Amino acid sequence: MTELRLIFYSYSQFYLRHKGLLLLFMLGFSLGSALISAIYGLNLEASKRYSNSSALLENPVTHFIKPKLGEGRISHELWQSLSRQPNLNLEPVLEGRVQLEDRRWLSIRGVDLLKWVKLGNGVSDQLNQGQPNRGRLFDTVFLDPKVIARLGEKTAQQAVTIDDTEYQVSPMEGLGHQALMDISLADKLLHANGELSFVEVIELDDASAKSMTTVLTQKARLESATEQAFDTLSGPFFFNLQALAFLGYIVGAFLSFNAIKLAVSARKKLQQQLYVLGCQQRRLTQAVVIELLCLGFISAYLGTLLGVSLANVLVTDVGRVLRSFYQLDRGLVVGFDYSMVLLGFALNTLVLVCFLISQKTIAPIFKKRAVGGLFGLSIVSSIVLWLNADNKFTALMLCACVLVAFFIVTPGILKWVFGCKWPTHSPLLLWIKADSKNQINELLSAVLATLMAMGAAIGMQVMVNSFSTALDSHLQKRLSADLYIRPSVVSERMGNELKGSDKFEKVGVYWQAQTELTYNAKRLAVKLVSFGQSVDFHSHITLLGQIPVSAAHIAPETSRELARCMVNEPGWRIYGIEVGEIIELQQGAKLMSCRVSGIYYDYGEQSTTILVTTSEIENAKFVYEAYGYSLTLKQNQDIDVVAQHLKETYALETSQVSVNKTFKEFAKQLFENTFKVTHALNLFIMMIALFGIWVSFLTLGRQQLQPMAVLQTLGVTRSQLFWSKLLQACVILVVTTLLAIPLGILLGWVLLAYVMPIAFGWSMALVLSWPDIFGFCLVVLFLALIASALPLIKLIRRNVADSVTSL
Repeated sequence: MTELRLIFYSYSQFYLRHKGLLLLFMLGFSLGSALISAIYGLNLEASKRYSNSSALLENPVTHFIKPKLGEGRISHELWQSLSRQPNLNLEPVLEGRVQLEDRRWLSIRGVDLLKWVKLGNGVSDQLNQGQPNRGRLFDTVFLDPKVIARLGEKTAQQAVTIDDTEYQVSPMEGLGHQALMDISLADKLLHANGELSFVEVIELDDASAKSMTTVLTQKARLESATEQAFDTLSGPFFFNLQALAFLGYIVGAFLSFNAIKLAVSARKKLQQQLYVLGCQQRRLTQAVVIELLCLGFISAYLGTLLGVSLANVLVTDVGRVLRSFYQLDRGLVVGFDYSMVLLGFALNTLVLVCFLISQKTIAPIFKKRAVGGLFGLSIVSSIVLWLNADNKFTALMLCACVLVAFFIVTPGILKWVFGCKWPTHSPLLLWIKADSKNQINELLSAVLATLMAMGAAIGMQVMVNSFSTALDSHLQKRLSADLYIRPSVVSERMGNELKGSDKFEKVGVYWQAQTELTYNAKRLAVKLVSFGQSVDFHSHITLLGQIPVSAAHIAPETSRELARCMVNEPGWRIYGIEVGEIIELQQGAKLMSCRVSGIYYDYGEQSTTILVTTSEIENAKFVYEAYGYSLTLKQNQDIDVVAQHLKETYALETSQVSVNKTFKEFAKQLFENTFKVTHALNLFIMMIALFGIWVSFLTLGRQQLQPMAVLQTLGVTRSQLFWSKLLQACVILVVTTLLAIPLGILLGWVLLAYVMPIAFGWSMALVLSWPDIFGFCLVVLFLALIASALPLIKLIRRNVADSVTSL
């Protein structure tokens, strides 16, 4: 132990003299761990969202009792029957929306707050602090502070008015977008008459679940908490975010890798002195391992703290996306979890092991063969995966193989650029050319980190541009009506009046029925959708291959053949429903069969959707929800005049009448929200890479003090030396940027051709926006040059005499 104490004391003194190295090491691993922890934390909180019940009690929810398909709520009689069942722990929940006095809508959730009084010890500390006196508990509306701030001044004064009645408001962190209140108050506001949205079942075992299913037959559905729509739909979203975060971690690891190399090379003399003083080689090795593990753990801990903060910054955009597209039913608040620290520590340890292995001396011939073999393996693997990738893992492995191939060729291309003949006879430029051959190895980690960061950003940019172009085309065809109205109540009388009006050429509908399909021995939730009673009302749908819809694709049942229906692209790609199959849809005891005759594009939807005519839904007697009407105007009709006439005739609000352009803008904005998180992660990764460039040129410049001093003593001015060194950095960065463009395009193509169809079920063409790509590259190149110029300015200003004395 005496030896170890001496060694660690020496190491601590080394880091006190070289604080920059310690900061670089910690920063690289911490920033990388922060990205991993942020996305892992969001996913972890989403997976643990049922560890507490809706009443915020520490009761893990294992099952849900939900209304049978086609019905919106559970009857009061069924709830009374369930509440009498012995050995069952049930919590009723009622959800809905109410209108505030300023005509804005507020989502509410009613739970049994009486349990807060009975089981006060099970409520969180925050709940106890924010809980009003018991006399007002059942008339209090609990709101997240962010929602209170959004609702305005009056709500901030602890009051909200609903149906001309004022209710006390109490702030409570972590509620998300829904207001929490007692179920009796929610029942009163929603006029539910004892009906429930669903019932949470606490810790129900498999045997009891089977008997419960028998009891609920034809009355309600029992669903496992692990089989909710969010769990089945959100996987690809989090998977892609985790892949991007892991990419950011690798970029950060390059920083730490560079710091470790600098620390090891700077401490060689110290290691030799300790060995001469009598420290055993075994103890020195143990000390290095312990030191690196401790630094790795501290970096993981700091990274987790930063990651939790980053996750809670992103949680607003992530939550909006998850609610809009993936049916998230709860707010997310990311908290500190030691599993995040362990994940970061495991990754840091893996990187450190790779570093220790890389320090082994390898003969140049064997090293060259190993690099050549790895390059050949990456090319062969890319070809094999290109032909056979059929799941998310193999698709991302294809991305990894492309990255490895570019990593291997980049050093060779850089050395070739500085090794070929330059069209100049300037001694200074020729010195820069010769000097660069040695610098490339020192700058390699920063160059590869920049290459990866830029490649990932360009790949994401290509994917987003392609998706945006495909979405524009999709919306242009899909939202082809002139007006869309969504009345509070869709009545048959209103539909007949619109169809009989001389203002409209075509009046379409939007009906949706929740059904189930038994497919490949699994129960599959299916949306049954219709836009009208014939193929004419479905002409805005586009089949794969840009084929228009005809009567051969959608038609009602006749005496000779079954009804023809169409399945959306995710239903075909993800769930395997093929053209020509006969499917049987079920809603409770009601059944409907149809033959799948086509597959249509359906961007933004991941669940299976089947298109049929309205007559098929009516004939099957399915319970459906009529959302509104799509109206195509006749020629010479003024859209503004017609819209105003509809508002006055049917007492519609402005938000219930949308013109074509407004509807498209809203839909596109909704989709763009999905990429805000990826843009934020890309920005974070680029910042890490730029910081790496700055540090690499800073440390490299210090190593070149002596040759730069020699040049200055030979008559080279500071200005000439600065611009020459900046030219050297510019050539290296330009070559890196030029390599990042094809890398990014290849990654974008893999994302579009494999990851998107496999993960999300959408296919789209590759679209390259060269102005955007070059604009991004120029901005990054400019910032990288600034990052490399700052250390040079400091070094150039150094007194020549001080540098000469070190020769």
